[in-house]
Amino acid sequence: MQNLRMIGALAVAGALCSTAAFAATPAPFRAQATLASPAAATKEVAISGAAWRCEGASCTGTAERRSSIESQLRECRKVTAVLGPVTAYESRGKALSSGELALCNKAAPVETAQSPAPSGN
Repeated sequence: MQNLRMIGALAVAGALCSTAAFAATPAPFRAQATLASPAAATKEVAISGAAWRCEGASCTGTAERRSSIESQLRECRKVTAVLGPVTAYESRGKALSSGELALCNKAAPVETAQSPAPSGN
């Protein structure tokens, strides 16, 4: 009888442990960004293992097997390095502040004005 109680207790403990482990699994990576200059056409790129899709100014990043790329600011910097400056960035349910966005946009590519080619005369 005591063995039966022990087996029952172990079964309950095992079920609780597996439930706790399942609940601790992080959610897949999801992020949103708003581009300062809307894309002319739909754009799809991979950035640090996340698939990004931009339609106009709205971009969404997803990665099913990752909960995050890195810190939120580093994620944003990687996105702006590829897609350009952003006016908003959110991941893991938290939006970057205006100060953080300014730091993030420092990684954005800088467009340089091209000077005309010198004439041969």
